[in-house]
Amino acid sequence: MLTNIIKFLKGYVVIQLTGYSPERFLNLCSHHQIVLWGLRSTGNEYEMCISISGFKKLRPLVHKTRTKVVILERHGLPFVLYRYQNRKLFVVGALAGGILLYVMSLFIWNIHIEGNYSLSDQVILNYLESEQIVHGMAKSRIHGEEIEADLREHFTEITWTSAEVKGTRLIIHVQENEDVVLPDIPEDKPADLVASDSGRIVSMIVRSGTPTVSEGQEVQKGDVLVQSRVEILDDAGEIANVYYVHADADIVIQRTESYKASFPMEYSKKIYTGKKQTSYYMVLGTKRLNFQLPRTISYENSDDISSEYQCKITEHFYLPLIFGKCIRQEYVPTPSVYTKDEAVTKAKEENSVFFEKLRIKGLQIIENNVKIDISGGVCTASGSYIVEEAAVQEQTPEIIIPDQTEESDEERE
Repeated sequence: MLTNIIKFLKGYVVIQLTGYSPERFLNLCSHHQIVLWGLRSTGNEYEMCISISGFKKLRPLVHKTRTKVVILERHGLPFVLYRYQNRKLFVVGALAGGILLYVMSLFIWNIHIEGNYSLSDQVILNYLESEQIVHGMAKSRIHGEEIEADLREHFTEITWTSAEVKGTRLIIHVQENEDVVLPDIPEDKPADLVASDSGRIVSMIVRSGTPTVSEGQEVQKGDVLVQSRVEILDDAGEIANVYYVHADADIVIQRTESYKASFPMEYSKKIYTGKKQTSYYMVLGTKRLNFQLPRTISYENSDDISSEYQCKITEHFYLPLIFGKCIRQEYVPTPSVYTKDEAVTKAKEENSVFFEKLRIKGLQIIENNVKIDISGGVCTASGSYIVEEAAVQEQTPEIIIPDQTEESDEERE
């Protein structure tokens, strides 16, 4: 790559060699340290590439070998500059543009968040800004591992995250869990498995440790499901030895939860008048320039709908230039009442969003027994649902050595 750049900067030509002794010509070029490349034979002729400085040394060699050299193509910066010698401002502008693009490629101009659900983009961006992770910062200041650790520490909802730089973009992938995740105990230390929620065990596969419950059994939150304590019995059935392991098992707990959500049938409906104003703006770096219309009318009630386009050269090469359009629409708030069908549709949509959040958290919906009722000017969705999940977490065990237990019994006697 570097060699090709040097060749372009110095310039080179493609020549055609014909004549009495082309082999002798090539040998003389080698002897005089004239570099040739891309050599290929086309019948009785040869084509090759040679630098401009090398081409200027060919005259005596051509005369000595009785050959003929013809230029077929010209490549490189010197020929480009010669072609535009009467357009110096164009050349200067092109060089300045190239330098500007290179300088801009050293900074972050777009921070993109992916995978967030309960946390909005703006909440995460505000936190990153407090940590000096902002648009326009140098890419050399980006430390992905530190950003990932800080996000997991600050937002308990985030269970996994990764940060990567692509072009002029900082892409942050997150995975959320609305439950607080306790830190795992290192695998080389003993750990019990306890229930993180109450329910009935429907599946249990134990790989290490001693199970204290079985499939079909009801358990309460905090109950020990698999002990780290493993007892070795002798022929008499008494404890001969005890050791502790890091309990490991796949346990699925099923439970029934209640659901209730309601909203009034009366609401304020927005009736749009059809009046609207469109304004434009431009964001260059951190500066925003608004282009307002000469006559701006203020509406008592209005909605703003904005759309932005950030300039980019490639998929990941974003520029610090954003063009935006804002449409302001006037509306009149009008008292209204949901129809039965509208209320049922709204209640079903809220119910679907609720269960979608549960699925994102890793819960499996087994049964949904939610019913919708409209009475007294209120639409109510209520009922129960059955979910299954791996509702277990690790807990540091209380280690008891058999010898210490026997000594304590003897002391009590």
